[in-house]
Amino acid sequence: MKTTVWMSGILLMALGGCSTHTPNIESPSKPLPPFPKNDVNQTLLSDPFCCMFPQDLDVKLPEYGPKINDLERFEQSMVPYVEQNSVDKENLFDVQMTFEDRYYSPWYYTQAPQKVQDVTWPLRAFRGGYGNNLVPVPSSWFEGMKNQSNFDAYGSLNKKAITLKWMNIRAFPTDKPLYKDPSKAGDGYPFDLLQNSSVNYNEPVFVSHTSKDGAWSYIFTNNVSGWVPSDGISLIDDTTSATIKKSEKVFIVEDNIALYDASNRFVTYSRIGMVLPLEREEGEYYYVKAVDANGTLKILSLPKHAAHIGVSRFNKNDLISIGNQLLKNTYGWGGMYGERDCSSMIRDFMTPFGIWLPRNSASQSKKGEVISFAGMSNEEKLSVIKAQGVPFETIIYLKGHVLLYVGTYQDNVMVMHNFWGVRTIDKTGSQGRHVIGKAIISTLELGSELPDYDPSMKLLSRVESMNIFTKTTTPLATQAKSIAKKKSL
Repeated sequence: MKTTVWMSGILLMALGGCSTHTPNIESPSKPLPPFPKNDVNQTLLSDPFCCMFPQDLDVKLPEYGPKINDLERFEQSMVPYVEQNSVDKENLFDVQMTFEDRYYSPWYYTQAPQKVQDVTWPLRAFRGGYGNNLVPVPSSWFEGMKNQSNFDAYGSLNKKAITLKWMNIRAFPTDKPLYKDPSKAGDGYPFDLLQNSSVNYNEPVFVSHTSKDGAWSYIFTNNVSGWVPSDGISLIDDTTSATIKKSEKVFIVEDNIALYDASNRFVTYSRIGMVLPLEREEGEYYYVKAVDANGTLKILSLPKHAAHIGVSRFNKNDLISIGNQLLKNTYGWGGMYGERDCSSMIRDFMTPFGIWLPRNSASQSKKGEVISFAGMSNEEKLSVIKAQGVPFETIIYLKGHVLLYVGTYQDNVMVMHNFWGVRTIDKTGSQGRHVIGKAIISTLELGSELPDYDPSMKLLSRVESMNIFTKTTTPLATQAKSIAKKKSL
């Protein structure tokens, strides 16, 4: 069926079943009659989403589920938790002294730091799944990705580089997603299996090799490896890297502040977790060094309120201001869409304090002094956290998730975490999620009041350990044995 609409000298052809919102345009061969009033919707009733203007779309407002008690009862601001549980530290921790060596570690490499069999794990792990059209991906696509990955050339480049923009780090050299099973909660959106991590603007990296067509580069950051677009990095020489490393460092403490070059052109937005080499400070601005696409240094301006020079001691003001910035974040699996997930939020939170943490949750759970919860009841776990946890210096770990302990409040153990959703189960046994999808402050009983709450997936029941990441690494604590001994007395 074809419907013709006359509009201001343009002939709009509304074709039933078309695949675009953009109208087809044809040159008129005769004078055009006046545009008929109030009949656009009538002429498009046969295909209401074809060739329509945004204002004509009747979009239903979203429906929100029941409110979560923790998020209503407890203030979603760092202020009360910092004021009650934190103190200003007079000295730096030992772990803060090693930040720069960790951060610039990719520039110390002379060859790829991992064996090829270790970095090719995605080619073995991902042999099936669903694509962005929610249709199973054919095996030929995976063969194409293997060929494009060009691991025969692994380690053939071995160059220092720096990033020119914030980027996703991918497990395959492609932006296309891969989902395990979109029909199941936790296996579809946003959990793209190929999203490995992300990397900040002006961050040091090491380049192993490029994809077969050169469009992608395989990089190592100071915490993860994977594929980024080749036009997002610039190779640099030893002189440039040395200049950057010996400069004083500016640590970003605010997200989304515009940085401009000497011609007042926008370059990028600030992001908590970014570290930039200082050129000079002048008036209300820091002027920082960055690298352009030719590997040449340039100078950018940054308002002073968005950063500070050097590593900061733990202090209440910074914990509140940085923490409140991060509480504005929505959830971003692997850093997708420029957002943060649970581990990247904690990692970025600690960076302005000069504390380097690994990128993924399992690795973060092993930093510092580790205390196991093995063999403990839920009540015993809470007791140990209250007795031995250090607010803002302790990570609580369960498989696939990390939470930052922010102390007690009204006698509750409180945690800050970027969280996708509460596990649910209906009367038929089908699993689901009550999506929260943002950074929050909660207890470890989050969502337990929901009518379809899955009690077997309670956060408190699933936590396995906690670790005080500011302390020197010690052997795994035998807390469970101590409790078992007490029970036998």
